[in-house]
Amino acid sequence: MTQRSIFGGAMSIVLPSRFMDISQFRPVPDNQEVFADADTDQSFIIELLETPSRDEAPDELASVFHFNSIAHDNDATSTEMESENPVMESLGDENDIQKTISWGLQEVGKYRDSRAKANHVRVFVACFRLLRCNTDVIISFNSPTMINPLSSAAKDVDTPSMEMHNTDNASSDDFFAFSSSFVVNDYSIFG
Repeated sequence: MTQRSIFGGAMSIVLPSRFMDISQFRPVPDNQEVFADADTDQSFIIELLETPSRDEAPDELASVFHFNSIAHDNDATSTEMESENPVMESLGDENDIQKTISWGLQEVGKYRDSRAKANHVRVFVACFRLLRCNTDVIISFNSPTMINPLSSAAKDVDTPSMEMHNTDNASSDDFFAFSSSFVVNDYSIFG
């Protein structure tokens, strides 16, 4: 496990050392930090977004809203919410952070592969709603449950690594541990 400084040190999160910082290989938007493991095709994305209206995404359903938004952005061909109700807790010195967690399955093509080449991916979403900053910090963890042999990802994955890290229990345990390690170190990043 390695503590990673993100967003110039304004935040940090603990991730396994097997996850590489994707910004070392390709451009990543300024509002994102992306880490991936090629052997398992798992990825962590930490994203800073303006909080949507409460009518559109109430605090208690924020992670569900962002799960659906990720499915839309990734052109998922199907989605299935597995978490019955989002897990919600208040954090921060003044309970000024609302954290919600949701997860489910999405059928998604890698790099816009066609529907016939889509992978089955368990997507975990933690939304840290920073109430005083009007910002949602989204931590999403993508853990494929099945790589389509025709997928562009198929040639890169290591089956023994997937069997170790991509099981339902392993990916769930990893996500909850990593999302619990998230810390905002410097609120001045939000202006």
